[in-house]
Amino acid sequence: MDTLLIAYIPLLLSLFLSRRMLQAAIRKLDDDLKLKLINYTTKDKSLQLGIVAAILVLFLANMKFVWLPFIFSSYLALGILMVLALFSVMRAYKKLKADGFPSWYLKDMVIGNLVRSLGLILFLIILSFL
Repeated sequence: MDTLLIAYIPLLLSLFLSRRMLQAAIRKLDDDLKLKLINYTTKDKSLQLGIVAAILVLFLANMKFVWLPFIFSSYLALGILMVLALFSVMRAYKKLKADGFPSWYLKDMVIGNLVRSLGLILFLIILSFL
């Protein structure tokens, strides 16, 4: 089986699982907190998704055209994505906690985001080392 196809499996599974976890947690929130959450996510997600997409495009382009040594680009992409994931989760956690979101939601939000980040990291690891 093609390595790229194998790499997409954990990525897609983690995205699906993360989405289900976060949707289940959001359904339990009251309407005021749901509105606050919508305001937060619409502002921050576009920039974050753009950065992740750019990293992945550059990583895949480097696999094709070899601008940097492959191992270096793999570690660089993994490092940037891990820092970005941790930064975004910590930032969201602090914002939501300051706004009075319940601790159970904050825990579910952190776990859901970490599952998604793990899938992305596994995608890059499989591409890099298989």
